Order: sequence, then C-alpha cells, then structure tokens
Amino acid sequence: MNKPDTDDFYKTKENNINNIIVNETNYLKSETYINKWIFTYNSDTIVSGKLFKNDELKSIFEYYLDKEKNIKEQKVSFYNKSVRNDFSHIKFEKDKNLKLLYLLDINSKLRTKIIVEEDSLHSPIKITNLSSDNEIQSKETADYNYIANTYVYKVYNYLGEIILEKSESYNPNFIIERNEFNDITKMFWPLSKNKVVIIFEYKYDKQGNWIKRTKKRVIDNKKEISSYTTRDIKYK
Repeated sequence: MNKPDTDDFYKTKENNINNIIVNETNYLKSETYINKWIFTYNSDTIVSGKLFKNDELKSIFEYYLDKEKNIKEQKVSFYNKSVRNDFSHIKFEKDKNLKLLYLLDINSKLRTKIIVEEDSLHSPIKITNLSSDNEIQSKETADYNYIANTYVYKVYNYLGEIILEKSESYNPNFIIERNEFNDITKMFWPLSKNKVVIIFEYKYDKQGNWIKRTKKRVIDNKKEISSYTTRDIKYK
C-alpha cells in the first residue's frame, strides 16, 4: 500500500551528516508519550541508531541506504520488558513494479521471501510469502476500484483457500499540498474513509532541512495537534 514517507526522520537533503537526534511528542486522547531516535551516520549509506519510548530503549538498528537514501537493508534488535526480545534482518530489492523482501535469521540465512507485485500506480496487487524452500506459505491480493476509492482485500493460506476477505477504503491521491522544500504540508491518510485532513507546519535550518515540525489533524473544521517533532542535526 502506498503511504506517505513523513516519518523518514533520518533523511536529509545532503550527505554531510554526523548524527541526528529526533524527539517526537505524540498527543493521544489516552496518553502523551515521547519517541526519541538517535541516528548516527557511519557513512553516507550506513546509519546506525537507537529508538527510545519515554526513555525506555525499544530498539537498536542499522540501516544500509541506496543513493536515494531509501533503506535497502536493515537490522533491528527489539527490546521489551514484558516479552522475549526479538531480532529482524530484512533485505529489500525493487525492479519497476516488483518488490522483493528477504527475511533473514540471526545468522543471515533466509527464513522467508516476500514477493510484492504492484499495479501502474505502485499499489500492491499481490503479496506472496515463500518459505526458505520456496514453498508458498500464504498469499494476499488487492483488487482496486480507483473510481470508488475502495479495494477488496483477500488472504489465502498455503492451500490456496481464502481465509479472509474484506472491502476497505483507499485513495492513491492522498497528498494535497507540498511546500517549496518538497515536504508534504497537507494530506489525508490514504486508508481513511472520512478523509481526515492532516496538516504539517515546519521550521527549517540554513541547509533546508526541517528541524521543527507540528502535525495537526483537522476534524469538524477544528485543528488538533497530534505530534510535535524536533530534529537536532549535526553536520560534518
């Protein structure tokens, strides 16, 4: 599913970055909490870091980037006091309307291969999960109706039997406005049925990278702050 890349906090417009410290305060009805990312650029294409929630360590990660600063490989160790700690290692490949995800174990051996086929709008139409022996584990399909802004989602088991089918809302034209820095300033969530408008307000540094961002939701013509994010960017 195409979704906005508004949370790629490690991305900047240059390659001369030492580190970035991101603090994101989220305002929910039931709670307010702070996520903190520490990104360290070991090189222009390798980023390592940590994620904290309210000062509690949640993950340690390492990203390997392509020339467009998209993640082509990631290693993440997850931490949680209440459950067993987990590890994720994924490699990504993309070729036109095809995406490949390789899920590896802690020894970098293949566990699962995921094949994502896309339509001309780059919306996924078929997702196939294969075992390390190349046997189908499950399959998902999406049949889009772009006129009605809906799609029919189906999940199949390894026998090809439908185990889930439902209709959902989806509009690929979810971006309403961008500013002169090409950052999204107004959009609605692509899966939202009622099209709640989301507004972003930015403050930039001299290099043209945003260092403060306020995210607001517009509900019944009233603006509500949903998050406030700062980025402390250290340049080389």
